[in-house]
Amino acid sequence: MKNQKFRFAASIAAILISIAFLSVQRVWAQDVTDKIAQKMTDSLAYLNLTDQQKTQATGFNKTAAASFVQLKGKMKQDTTLKGKALAQQVMGIMKTRNTALKGILTPDQQKLYQQHQLQQMAELETKMMSTQLNLTDQQEPQVYAVNLKSTQVMMGDAAKAKSSTRKLQKLKAAKALKSDSGEKDKELKKILTSDQYAKYEKNKEQMQAAMKEKMKEKKG
Repeated sequence: MKNQKFRFAASIAAILISIAFLSVQRVWAQDVTDKIAQKMTDSLAYLNLTDQQKTQATGFNKTAAASFVQLKGKMKQDTTLKGKALAQQVMGIMKTRNTALKGILTPDQQKLYQQHQLQQMAELETKMMSTQLNLTDQQEPQVYAVNLKSTQVMMGDAAKAKSSTRKLQKLKAAKALKSDSGEKDKELKKILTSDQYAKYEKNKEQMQAAMKEKMKEKKG
């Protein structure tokens, strides 16, 4: 009888410990979600959001942050969720968030938002190039300026290509994109050493694929 009572008490204790552990996990997950969402909201300070907009943006960011936390859990269970598959999941989350965010912005705020996105894309590409090509302190701002200008022009031509309804218009837009890339290469060749430019050309295909994915996300 005593053994049965002991086993019963032990079972109850195990259940209570499990419940406590799950509660801690939920609190931890919520804490992480709130921190991520707050950082995402803080990053929008340049838009000078109204109190109402901040509340709405925080809601969008909490939804996105919760999705990121869930995605991290999936990564532990699914070892194939990495590389391009993982990037697509992340971009899907950000695309949903960005679409919702743009829906509450004024026309002036949307212009600021678009310009900020272009700057982030140029910064990302410059950081990638700095790591791959070992850019000097003097080269880095010069390369950033080229990347920002190129990103702005290419995004404009990409938008034209997307909105084109005629085959001839699409061909012209595609030709313009190739021309944009050629102009960018000419500018970079003036800044980089011969060894750096050789490495740049070798890595360009990989970099363009990564930036293409990023552009898709920003346009979302």
